[in-house]
Amino acid sequence: MASLTIENLRKNYGAVEVLKGIDIEIDDGGFLVLVGPSGCGKSTLLNTIAGLEEITSGDIKIGPKSVAGLHPSKRDIAMVFQSYALYPNMTVAQNISFGMEIRGIDKSEREAAIQKVADMLQIGELLNRKPSQLSGGQRQRVAMGRALVRDPQVFLFDEPLSNLDAKLRVDMRTEIKRLHQRMGTTIVYVTHDQIEALTLATKIAVLKDGHLQQFGTPAQVYNDPENMFVADFMGSPSMNLIEATVVEQNGKLAIHIAGDGAGVTLPVTLDGLRNHLGNKVMFGIRPEALTDPEGADRTGSDIIQQDCLIEVVEPAGSDTFAVTHLGGVEAIARLRADAAIEPGQTAPLAFNMTKAVFFDPQTTARIR
Repeated sequence: MASLTIENLRKNYGAVEVLKGIDIEIDDGGFLVLVGPSGCGKSTLLNTIAGLEEITSGDIKIGPKSVAGLHPSKRDIAMVFQSYALYPNMTVAQNISFGMEIRGIDKSEREAAIQKVADMLQIGELLNRKPSQLSGGQRQRVAMGRALVRDPQVFLFDEPLSNLDAKLRVDMRTEIKRLHQRMGTTIVYVTHDQIEALTLATKIAVLKDGHLQQFGTPAQVYNDPENMFVADFMGSPSMNLIEATVVEQNGKLAIHIAGDGAGVTLPVTLDGLRNHLGNKVMFGIRPEALTDPEGADRTGSDIIQQDCLIEVVEPAGSDTFAVTHLGGVEAIARLRADAAIEPGQTAPLAFNMTKAVFFDPQTTARIR
């Protein structure tokens, strides 16, 4: 195990700057997930850690040692690719042990290592099969086994579950989390799936256009987003972002959301909004913080009920989603599964204002 430190990392392809001053640090045994939309730089960042791409400037340290400029074979890392990259003419056992054989490790030691990872990944009965005889999930386990026998300081995963169907992806996600808990090895994991990120990570780095938008725990990134991009990107359904005007009501701050009739006015306690009095702000609230009154968080100290016109009702098994219009945009409320609500009716919704966040619409930055 080792910590991983990335300091002011920049990567250019000619005149195009792909990574723009990335600073990240994770402790020994941490699980860092790099997340962001396609083209944000997350795979490039992973490749610079692996040594597959040279950095333009900055530094990468594994433990106390700088690995910038070191050949990939000298970095003590192991990588699991999206494509699995298994040798089709070799058995599972041969695929797992191939790297060890190249390094001249004794046969008995190789066989012990194969058996150990086969037991860990529950692929013992597959050792004599070829990759063509395996399912996608089994191939992914073999690719992980090949990395595990290396016993590296850092594991790198490049979208390892993106080729799997939805149910298998959930199952493999659990396997990877269980594996990390058992081994405690430092992992860097790339995905475009923010639910995967929230589920697996001890720390998340959210990237956009080569810039680090936010770095923190899953709870920090989800509940305390630094800007509108992070608020919108993390979560499914994503955060409701609604235009509102900061007003004063009986000497106290409030926000007014335009809508049918008089619209909606909600009291707020955030002092930072006083600097925006009379101006537009973006009001952010997660679907679970906009719910039916009976399903509202009983620990919330600031629950406000307002009548809203329900346009669409979407039963989803464990939840019911309701769509209303606030501030000229659709807003999604997450209700209890058995909430008695029908499209076309006006129903009370509970706004948990203790969970509300606000953004400057010009800069998109958080108002605190």
